[in-house]
Amino acid sequence: MSIFEALKKKLGSDKQKLKISLSLFCFALCFSIAFGAVQNAVTDWENNMLRGTGYGAPSDNAKNPGHARMLAHQAAMLDAYRRLGEQANGIHVTASSTIADNVSAGDIVKGEVDAVIKRAKVVSENYDDYGNCTVVLEVPLYGVKNSLAKIALKPVKKEAFPTPTVNATVITQKPSESSAASAPKNANITAKGGYTGLIVDCSGLDLSPVMSPVIKNDGGQPIYGYKNLDYDKVVAEGMASYAKSMQGNTSRAGANPLVVKAVSVENHNSYPIISTKDADMVLIENQASHFLDNCAVVFIR
Repeated sequence: MSIFEALKKKLGSDKQKLKISLSLFCFALCFSIAFGAVQNAVTDWENNMLRGTGYGAPSDNAKNPGHARMLAHQAAMLDAYRRLGEQANGIHVTASSTIADNVSAGDIVKGEVDAVIKRAKVVSENYDDYGNCTVVLEVPLYGVKNSLAKIALKPVKKEAFPTPTVNATVITQKPSESSAASAPKNANITAKGGYTGLIVDCSGLDLSPVMSPVIKNDGGQPIYGYKNLDYDKVVAEGMASYAKSMQGNTSRAGANPLVVKAVSVENHNSYPIISTKDADMVLIENQASHFLDNCAVVFIR
């Protein structure tokens, strides 16, 4: 016997009591979903998407079944918008600032955030046997049209990537005898070339995703940051993506990624630190393959 049948049997023909009990049950179900396995709002860093789920019940003021369905839909949409807005405000732009912080500081206009949320895409819309509506909305973190990056990230003066701490020979094709002979005798590293991206393995370090991450060497020098990149490309694609494991979505780094292991994280666990040796290798290989310029970076969490 289902819980609905049990309620009917217990309450008999008293429709008002039955209606109230079912409403309370639906509320409890939504509450359990909210704090159980299904999250009402989540930032999907692996797919660079903000996702919110909203719930709506039919109104007692509905004039007919069609009107009840419409009112349930409206309630669910408003609920989803609210949850998306709350989730968006908590997204970290940098290690120390969220979108809400930037709104408070006047760097972001609240109306811009609201406008992005209101243009969210409806991913799914479902109704149960009692007319309760569940909708799922999505807002992209990045994109040239309607994205949070468009309002959260502002243009800055672009700076070149730092130079490696060692001398290096950058070879973009197989060297001839003459070119090899002319290479600097004090070169410590020779670029292999052909790398399609960078994967920084931060597993076990509790890395916290941000929209504007920074990679540093263990001497504290930043080697990859927002100021080194093209603004339009960052807004359109983001600086990096996050994967839960090496078997996760690492396609952003291409078929032949350079993989390095982070030695630690800093700034609220948001910025990976790699060894100076690995940092030099990344910078040297980037001179040959330009994967950093292309934002072909993946962090393993």
